[in-house]
Amino acid sequence: SAKTWPHPLITHSKIKSKPFETMRSISFIIFATIYISFSNGFIPAIQRPALKAQLRAACQQKDQQKIFKLAEDLSKLNPTTDIMKDFSKLDGNWKLDFTTAPVGEVPDEETSGFKTFQTIDTSKGLIYNVIDQGLPEKGLKISIGAEATRKSRVAIDFRIVEAFNDKFPRKVTLRFPPRNLIRALSQIRAFVSRKEFDEQEFKEIAYFDVLFLDEDLRIQRNSEGNLFVNSRVA
Repeated sequence: SAKTWPHPLITHSKIKSKPFETMRSISFIIFATIYISFSNGFIPAIQRPALKAQLRAACQQKDQQKIFKLAEDLSKLNPTTDIMKDFSKLDGNWKLDFTTAPVGEVPDEETSGFKTFQTIDTSKGLIYNVIDQGLPEKGLKISIGAEATRKSRVAIDFRIVEAFNDKFPRKVTLRFPPRNLIRALSQIRAFVSRKEFDEQEFKEIAYFDVLFLDEDLRIQRNSEGNLFVNSRVA
């Protein structure tokens, strides 16, 4: 029987189409890679400053609903994705712009005239919360231990409270029980209850989750569900 040969034009067309399809696939991959990189880096870098400015304005106006919305939007653009690796980014002095914590815990600056700020030294694992009522004569200083335990979580433990007064007694110091003592008691309680002692759960009795952190703004939520917005100061 006669052998049928493919038409030369059809064969040539198929051969030419393979490099074309390959080039199209490569172009698509390159475009997708550039787009993802652009979306993950450039676009958030443009969005953050505008959202931060809006958040600070909302804090001044005490517009809670707007603050909540902007805090949520910024949390999706958080440049600090692992506080365990970037723990030192918390270092420095911070002033409080807004919080949902009760006034009894954190005085309102406008109504009380007290200034609330924070100093963090991650090399020592310490946070100093300060309520300035006219320091060094009047005020409150609270020393808190801090340790990053998860990618977005910092465990804290209260250590010392120092109260300063312009009347007698001039200074009152309250020391919380040592952490090792509390750990030992918790271990005993777990043993008696026939439960396994969970070290991380113990450390995270109190904590805050870092929702957003860059060079001059920090948004966090503590273990009681209260939101805090802090700005870095010189």
